[in-house]
Amino acid sequence: MKQIIQYAALTLTLCASLVSCADLDENPVGTLTPEGFFNTIDDVYPMIDGTYGLMASSSYYGAGLTVPLQLMSDMVDNGYEFSDYAEFSRFLTTPTNSYVSDLWASSYQTIATANTAIQGVGYLDDETEAVKLAAEGEARFVRAFLYYHLVRLYGSIPYIDNPDIEDPLSITLSTPDEVYAHIIEDMTFAFENLDYDPRDGVRSKPSKGAAASYLASIYMTRGEWQLSYDYAKWVIDNSGALNYALEDDYQDLFRNSEQWASSEYIFLVDFTSNQTGQNPNPTTYENDNKIGPFNGVEGGESPLGGWSMLVPHLNVYSAWDTEDYRLKVSMTDALILGDDTGIVRPYTDFEIPRPHIAKYTRFPGDGRTTAGWRSDFDYVTFRYAEVLLIAAETANELGFTDEAIGYVNQIRARARQAGVIEFDGGGLGTYAPSTFPEDVSSGLGTSELRDVILEERRIELAFEWKRWYDIVRHDMGAEVFGTNGLEPQSNFNTFRYLLPIPQDEMNKNENFVQNPGY
Repeated sequence: MKQIIQYAALTLTLCASLVSCADLDENPVGTLTPEGFFNTIDDVYPMIDGTYGLMASSSYYGAGLTVPLQLMSDMVDNGYEFSDYAEFSRFLTTPTNSYVSDLWASSYQTIATANTAIQGVGYLDDETEAVKLAAEGEARFVRAFLYYHLVRLYGSIPYIDNPDIEDPLSITLSTPDEVYAHIIEDMTFAFENLDYDPRDGVRSKPSKGAAASYLASIYMTRGEWQLSYDYAKWVIDNSGALNYALEDDYQDLFRNSEQWASSEYIFLVDFTSNQTGQNPNPTTYENDNKIGPFNGVEGGESPLGGWSMLVPHLNVYSAWDTEDYRLKVSMTDALILGDDTGIVRPYTDFEIPRPHIAKYTRFPGDGRTTAGWRSDFDYVTFRYAEVLLIAAETANELGFTDEAIGYVNQIRARARQAGVIEFDGGGLGTYAPSTFPEDVSSGLGTSELRDVILEERRIELAFEWKRWYDIVRHDMGAEVFGTNGLEPQSNFNTFRYLLPIPQDEMNKNENFVQNPGY
């Protein structure tokens, strides 16, 4: 099932031949024309699969996208202030930050690959219309996925939907409204033309359900409650045909051995345990997933060991009810340290004396190093629980209070189920069914229930790269980073809702205007 990464090197070779994938200031040159390469659908799908390989790199889902999203939230702080990553949590990011630039370049490289695949579909003469529409829908899903992150992170951005750029210096910035219109067009096309089952039966490739789930999220971000509700409800009503359901055990969502069988996963980024390929930047590689060691405990034994770079603020741990099984899955507060004593130590003995994130380190699977680095642990970008929470939020905004409460209570009912996790000192720990968290009671007003739903999102999706986007879309920054917030940050200002456009891009193109405040 882990066949995606191998196409990444091929994709880079083809991109170098067909189009200029990474450097927007250079004219594309090559010896192989697209119309000469794309003859059958089997020529297109390796290019699409290459986009998934590019997404599974240290410059994107392995760290470049996910680390800033964790650090900018009110859930994760710096342990060790490593390189330019240290700027994100402190809200000191500048246009010359190397990771701001790398994320931008990685995103547009992958978009260029998707654009080439879409162009390639147009050269196919001997394939049925249904086959071509499905391939184009898959590539357009990827393009929309990339732009959905970019527009939320940078605001006004270049929108490029063609691999043939005659004059890169003529590129201008599109407004967020313009970008969202394109995103919705692409994701709607994907929804209309993808099947209920993803290609090859693997959820690292999109399906009709994945497109509908993202449309629900996109419209929710836009505040278009009815459309968001409609797509979330479509997913829920068709969950049987899509094979979507909540996992019985919350821990199984983050147990490598259970990931590919999970009915809760909707779309994920697929990593393997063998590093393959190399991006143009010699410091970043495909299949280089650093989230595990970044989250792991410095000095801890495998699999929970790591570098203590990304650690929850102690307030996050202290405010989380200890009866909540999701706390036990999401964080570790004791483990064996690498001192040959075999003694289980509390978090106060850690080199960074805080509980650490355990979702990505407890069961990382096979890897070349400890704590899931370069392992075959996969990262879910969307799961069915989030669809239920989107349905809850939009139903509440539309006045369907009882329905909204019902969706939240489905999430809470799963949290009360028995579970099995590994004790951080070794062995298995079985947790009996609990009475916590209790069901949400009826009678709440819209505003009060909104707060309940957002808090449920914070807990249920903890450390899964969703919280920053919730803070931005609800303008909660002053509250959550204030003195009474979980992670007080005195440097926060609302202009920080957007990252700066990379300075090297500003230097190349006089059409670009820097985001205010930078």
